Amino acid sequence: MGSKFWAIMGAAFFATTAISAQTATKVACVGNSITYGYGLNGATTYPQHLQQILGSEYEVNNYGNSGKMFHKSSGESYWAQDEFKKAYNFAPDIVVIELGTNDSKYFFSGDGTNYNYYFYEYKNITKDALISEMTRDYEALIDTFAHQPQKPIIYATLQPYANHPHEGWFITDTAIVSTINPIIKSAANSKGVKLIDLRTLFNKTEWLQDDKVHPNATGAKELAQIIANGIQGKITDVIPAESSSSAKPDVSSSSGIPLESSSSSVTIAESSSATEHVVATSAGLVPTIATSGMSILVRNFSGSVEIFDMNGNLVKLVRALGTTTVPMGNAGAYIIKAGLSVQRVLLK
Repeated sequence: MGSKFWAIMGAAFFATTAISAQTATKVACVGNSITYGYGLNGATTYPQHLQQILGSEYEVNNYGNSGKMFHKSSGESYWAQDEFKKAYNFAPDIVVIELGTNDSKYFFSGDGTNYNYYFYEYKNITKDALISEMTRDYEALIDTFAHQPQKPIIYATLQPYANHPHEGWFITDTAIVSTINPIIKSAANSKGVKLIDLRTLFNKTEWLQDDKVHPNATGAKELAQIIANGIQGKITDVIPAESSSSAKPDVSSSSGIPLESSSSSVTIAESSSATEHVVATSAGLVPTIATSGMSILVRNFSGSVEIFDMNGNLVKLVRALGTTTVPMGNAGAYIIKAGLSVQRVLLK
């Protein structure tokens, strides 16, 4: 009799556990390195904190992938990643989309200029055409999840402050504010999904790692609380897309996070033999970067010259001594970093 009783109780326990697992609200955290937990080195990520905050009635999974973009045609597109497929197959009840910081690289602003650096410029695509294409891609990402049978609730997040234009990252906060967040807001408006305004709410410098992009251990917890508050309806900054009115923060706001500043100015001069990009600083004339055919010429500079593609990948590293010619071989747009000077060139 005793063994039969415990067998029945055991069966009931496992049945209850199975039902609980089946009825848990599934949350898919879709995103880039901010979601993934870059630089935390084993510390708790924001999706892990979110699981702890929401509790056992929820099942939260991390589908972040570092460096990825919502733009389909990017060489770093989230669409092409296993995390995207896994997030879809998870059949989530809630989807939090945190993408866009890396898409800002297309609109990297060089020192003192208003240039828009984006990968497809050499294919004669305009900035407006690129923005339209990217908006359609974000809308399609929303649709991909929205059209699933379980009809998940979708939260798009405005991207928080991030500014790391150097070391091949090319992430600038001005591009996020002026271009990326408006794309996200437009797509969310079009599809009628909710917005979580990380731009306003995730607003403390002490929440960021030294790279000024990724949340530190404290920031990951704070980010999770903001997302949790949005899911649980505890904050007014989760707003229906059609009534979104998030304002751009002032550079002198109490958050203490400044927009990037520049101590350099750039002018462009044309020569008959090559297209020259003359970079002038307050100290006087420094590196002259020119294109000649399929080569890049660096003059008036000795030191390391880094050449990046428009996805931020380092494609060449050379040592310049006075005047240096760097054969490239492939047409396209590149960003050249010589010392503190950063310049875009276009090879055709």
